[in-house]
Amino acid sequence: MTATRPARPNISLLLALTSLGAVLAPLNSTMIAIALPDIRHEFSLSHGAVVWLVSGYLIAMAVAQPVGGRLGDQIGRERVYRGGLIAFLAFSVAAALAPSFLLLVALRIGQAIAGAVLIPNGMAMLRTQAPPDQLGRLNGINWAVTSTAAAGGPLIGAAALASGSWRLLFPLSIPVVLLALVLLQRLDAVEEERTPRTAIDWTGMALFVALLVVVTLQLSALRAGAGGAAMTARWLAAAAVAAAFVWRQRVTLSPAAEWRLFRVRSFSGATAYILLTNLAMYTTILLIPFFIRDVQGKGSFTSGLLLGAMSVLGACTAPIGGRIADAYGRRLPAQAGAVLMTAGAVALLAGLHSDVSTAYLAACLALVGVGVGVGTGAAMTAAIESVPRSLAGSAAGTSSMMRYAGSILGAGVLAGVLKDSTAGHADIDTFRFVLTAVVATAALAAAAATFIHRLPTPESTPVPADPPGHALAPPLGEMQPAAGD
Repeated sequence: MTATRPARPNISLLLALTSLGAVLAPLNSTMIAIALPDIRHEFSLSHGAVVWLVSGYLIAMAVAQPVGGRLGDQIGRERVYRGGLIAFLAFSVAAALAPSFLLLVALRIGQAIAGAVLIPNGMAMLRTQAPPDQLGRLNGINWAVTSTAAAGGPLIGAAALASGSWRLLFPLSIPVVLLALVLLQRLDAVEEERTPRTAIDWTGMALFVALLVVVTLQLSALRAGAGGAAMTARWLAAAAVAAAFVWRQRVTLSPAAEWRLFRVRSFSGATAYILLTNLAMYTTILLIPFFIRDVQGKGSFTSGLLLGAMSVLGACTAPIGGRIADAYGRRLPAQAGAVLMTAGAVALLAGLHSDVSTAYLAACLALVGVGVGVGTGAAMTAAIESVPRSLAGSAAGTSSMMRYAGSILGAGVLAGVLKDSTAGHADIDTFRFVLTAVVATAALAAAAATFIHRLPTPESTPVPADPPGHALAPPLGEMQPAAGD
């Protein structure tokens, strides 16, 4: 069935709606960080236990996004979006009243799953209803709003804590959700092209969660300096879970993510770009405060200024990158963004010493922030438009899952490399080692950008099907081939 759309869709209304849905997940991800000490004290927890409020949230977001996007493709994106908003509202109210830490973690995971429904379906609604020559700009604006929410989360959290209890953080989402529900009600209904319904593979989902949890625990154990035999046993356990997950994805009719989309060259390039740039960005964001405190002996105010400036520049340049993507193609801004990130990381590595000036650090981080802003929106656009509209939700969910995987890996790897320093002064060579990895990651992102298409062309080429006899043999439909390759 061919989708029918309003003659003049209200793009401003649609952009406002999807932006509101997009800010909920990152806002609730970062503003809780400022409240972790208070929550730890109230429930008498260890440092490792309370961090699961963040880790569990990120893992749930990563796992649930492909399923949320697929549900939108199958039963309707606006319907699933409305359900996600209502669920987020319910979990937010309940979390504010949680009497125990375990229930609070469970409700936070519920928030993450609801947010995971909103992100890919919002991106898919933009893909199916917005004009193709505006999609880069709209995704750039969306990314700018999301980045601003993530950067502003700690400030909002601090203001809420100054007014009272950490429990005040969760009701802050209620006005955003209510406004989004009002806008969704005003949005013109769109008859969507849908994919056949398939059952959710709960076994595969459970294995996916187990894999991320085991890897997170293992990286945390690295930081704690666990013994060799115990460490080897845990890595073997992680390998066994990974093997079981891969096997399950090969035999199930409804895998956790639409892995076949990776056979589309532009989707693979764009998704790899998203993972690599997010890995480089999050590693840098988490590295700088440790360097400022442990090496330079300065306070969190300096770190906040540096990272805030980096985030603001990324948010400001994201719409510019989107406009470049609409005018000159998706590949150019993605490549330019990765080159700027690499240049900023190289300069940071070259000038890193104990008395490096704050101004120099700011200049390097500015390059990284501009690179993220210029390239991310273009890569996101390329990922969701390189497959047919009927699979836009699955594509958005899968690529966004890889973005969160980059965040989890960045946090985990840094935790494993940076050892706790009893003397209060870390070895600068450790920071240089991590930055070398950041440079390599950003350079790989530049290489991945070469596989991204320039401009979309009419959907006409089938997505590569699975081999005969494979459980995933049914075709995925039509793909949108690259132009100018």
